[in-house]
Amino acid sequence: MPEKFEFGPWYIEFSGTDGGRIERLCYRGDAVLKTKSENFVLPSKNYGQYETRPVFGYDDCFPSCVACPYPDSEINIPDHGEICWLNWDVLKGNNYLSFIVKSKVIPVLFKREMIFNAKSIKWNFSVYNEGRHILPFQHVMHPLVNLDDIKMVKFPASKTVLDFENNTELELTDPNDLAQYLFAKPAGTATMLFLQDISNGEMSWTYKNGQTLEVRFPHEYFPTIGIWWNNSGHPNEEGLARNECAFEPTPGSISSLKDAYSKNTCLFVNPRSLFEWRILWNMA
Repeated sequence: MPEKFEFGPWYIEFSGTDGGRIERLCYRGDAVLKTKSENFVLPSKNYGQYETRPVFGYDDCFPSCVACPYPDSEINIPDHGEICWLNWDVLKGNNYLSFIVKSKVIPVLFKREMIFNAKSIKWNFSVYNEGRHILPFQHVMHPLVNLDDIKMVKFPASKTVLDFENNTELELTDPNDLAQYLFAKPAGTATMLFLQDISNGEMSWTYKNGQTLEVRFPHEYFPTIGIWWNNSGHPNEEGLARNECAFEPTPGSISSLKDAYSKNTCLFVNPRSLFEWRILWNMA
């Protein structure tokens, strides 16, 4: 059973034993994230390891999101990273939750701290390198939202929009054109886009209940935004397709550590050192 936490207008359910997952996040009684479906059916096709369990809520993708080899090693990073598969330690305070996990494949401690205020969540992240060598990594926030609950999205301008599945560039660098393109996607389709070389670290999405979630993140670390837009098109099996979207600040140009490392665009943490960054969610 998930643990529960409340602060002011926020209500949270979380599980340290399921990859530090935020299972439910509500603001003033309304769900901010996609909640768990009552019945989970394992797809008959191979859609990646992440699809072998219920997909909902929030978790962290680290040290890669796309499954790939860890650079200069024989380690294979699984689908959506390693730490979403591990057990985490969780500490609760009056207005915060602190999640900590130790990687089993590289010598790092990963920490996610959520500090709650009346209208905001401050996400403080850190990676501590316990080893003697510099370590490359990516971190991708993975908040799943019900697509049917969204009525507006706003993104920064970008130099390139990559359709990941088709490996093609789309002429959607204007944020208004991009929003129209997404909402025009018909039912039964799913797409993964990467907004590359974005102009700033700000984006937002507005729910049909009128609340807007504004996100601010360090542009110098996250020059790309990944957009997962699933209008009941994935998994592509009868009765299994979900309705969801996710908006993900991303190091590098796509969410593959292998790709980012080859282009020297991933993040690095020095030996016996701490790498920290902060992301703000504000409800307006």
